[in-house]
Amino acid sequence: MMASIGKLAGLTWHSQSTGSRWFKALSLALATLALVGCEKSAKMEVPPAKATWATPVRQTVQDYATFDATAQAMNAVKLVARVPGYLTNILYKDGSDVKKGDLLFVIEQDQYKEQVALHQAVFDEAQIEYNRQMTLLGQKATSQAAVDQARSKLQQAQAQLELAKINLGYTEIRAPFDGRVSRHLIDVGNYLGSNPQGIELAEIRQLQPIYLYFSMNEMEVLNYLRANKDSAQRVSDMIGKLPVYAQLQGEDGFPHKGVLDYVASNIDVKTGTLQLRARFDNESRHLLPGLYAKVLINYGPARESLLVPYEVVQRDQQGPYVFLLGSENKVQRRNIKLGQRYGSLVEVLDGLGDSDKVIVNGFVTLSDGQTVEPQQGRIEPAKLPGQG
Repeated sequence: MMASIGKLAGLTWHSQSTGSRWFKALSLALATLALVGCEKSAKMEVPPAKATWATPVRQTVQDYATFDATAQAMNAVKLVARVPGYLTNILYKDGSDVKKGDLLFVIEQDQYKEQVALHQAVFDEAQIEYNRQMTLLGQKATSQAAVDQARSKLQQAQAQLELAKINLGYTEIRAPFDGRVSRHLIDVGNYLGSNPQGIELAEIRQLQPIYLYFSMNEMEVLNYLRANKDSAQRVSDMIGKLPVYAQLQGEDGFPHKGVLDYVASNIDVKTGTLQLRARFDNESRHLLPGLYAKVLINYGPARESLLVPYEVVQRDQQGPYVFLLGSENKVQRRNIKLGQRYGSLVEVLDGLGDSDKVIVNGFVTLSDGQTVEPQQGRIEPAKLPGQG
């Protein structure tokens, strides 16, 4: 009976082991089929990539060149004391804007006023004596030599009086033009001694208008001349006519407009550059002496051209290219030739037509021949210098 039970137990264990293996195998097969089914289902459910297209912008453009420039005051003057004396008054706030003729500094005036009064008295006396000698000469009661001597003393007295008035005028230092005055260099109460060059008190700079200086190298000058050969215009012919646009660090575009004001008569043999200067009204006073800026000038004739966003242009060993939306919503590669960049857009010299549908969004993950789900967009025209 025990043997029978053992055999029965053995048969029962064997049956359980075989069933487990069959169950595991069946589960694995079912899981594999489920994965394959999911993969097929996933592949079937992936929609086409979305892509936005737009036609190129046709716009009037012109060649341009940019140069590094520095701002300098149109006028810069050191305010100096030309007569000795104690500094008695400072009548402006450091760094303030002043108008032409505004009184800025005063040097003690008492001694200079007294000198004027003294020389005025001498002049008056000489005038009386000259008049008396002229009367006597008419009465033949004096000589011509006495008259000449009286005239000489009168002229000397007049010169001394005028000199005294000039020195009195030097005790007041006024603004020679509208501008901004630096901090004062000498405090009230200090004695200003005699110095042939004068004692510097402060500096004033004219900020409106203001100059921007920049330079063209020899190749840039030649390129400009070639671009304007049909109009036979030299660089110097554009003085007072050629617009110049400026951009400070951190600014978008070239918002400041000026005009070419000066062109050097020769190329510097040491630097190989031609110096130019542009004048800006600087109404906003954003341009300050010493600031670094970029300036832009246009050259050559204006032309109609096609532009696309610079960011949509891709490059490889064959050169620059863009993706187009072709028939049946399939992506097509198109090699292009680029020109100058205008803000966020770039000029396309060859490879595109007005009706081509350039993919402007979603192009990063695309490939030639890929089907996409398209939607139409629009390319905004470039903001060119002078257009705001």
